[in-house]
Amino acid sequence: MSWDHIHEYEIGLDQGVYYPQDAPAEPWNGLISVDELPSDESAQSRYIDGVKTLLRRRPGEFAGRIEAYTYPSSLDSLIGSRGRKSFGFSYRITKPDGYLIHLVYNLKISPEGFFWDQSESTSFVWNFTTSPIPVPGARASAHLIIDTSKAYSTTVEDFENVIYGDESTHARLPLPDEVLEIFEENSILRVIDNGDGTWTAIGPDDVITFLDPTTFEITWPSAVYIDSDSYTIHSL
Repeated sequence: MSWDHIHEYEIGLDQGVYYPQDAPAEPWNGLISVDELPSDESAQSRYIDGVKTLLRRRPGEFAGRIEAYTYPSSLDSLIGSRGRKSFGFSYRITKPDGYLIHLVYNLKISPEGFFWDQSESTSFVWNFTTSPIPVPGARASAHLIIDTSKAYSTTVEDFENVIYGDESTHARLPLPDEVLEIFEENSILRVIDNGDGTWTAIGPDDVITFLDPTTFEITWPSAVYIDSDSYTIHSL
């Protein structure tokens, strides 16, 4: 028995960004913590003659708690607005081989309550809930996590230019389908579903090799052969 292998861990919180609906994005400085506390799943059961015949679970919503020493000035007007408008939020978590970028959509917050102490720094705390939005190829969600350690550096740069802005564009929160498109466009091997039962693969000559006019071979980590006649493949 040995415990000397490398452990995955996450530490640190930085580069928070607040994305209001009708105003430019702002950096959220002074973040202390983001506690992710998804609400409990709900279950619906059906019984016939005392025997359970159905158990259907509905996934809970993404919710949690934000604590910070400071916050964007425009957040005050948002909290006080009628109906409390939703907004977008992103933050970054460090890991040994890179970092995770969290994107949160349709977030609504409410203050937990503030207190002041003469001898200590005061922090602000908000509870938040979210509403899910469509995610291509997956269940609707309000929370996406981008693992930069598993992406090409050029892809990460293009993605960060969107969420953090650059010299020519303002920061904004892209919808899930745009996030997917950014990573698809930067794939070395790109697989496109043509919607008619066929697909197209685009990649370098050393990845896609034609063995004869009608037979080709794909050599790439995302091409996993199940047997001699079937395989799975995706963009990478």
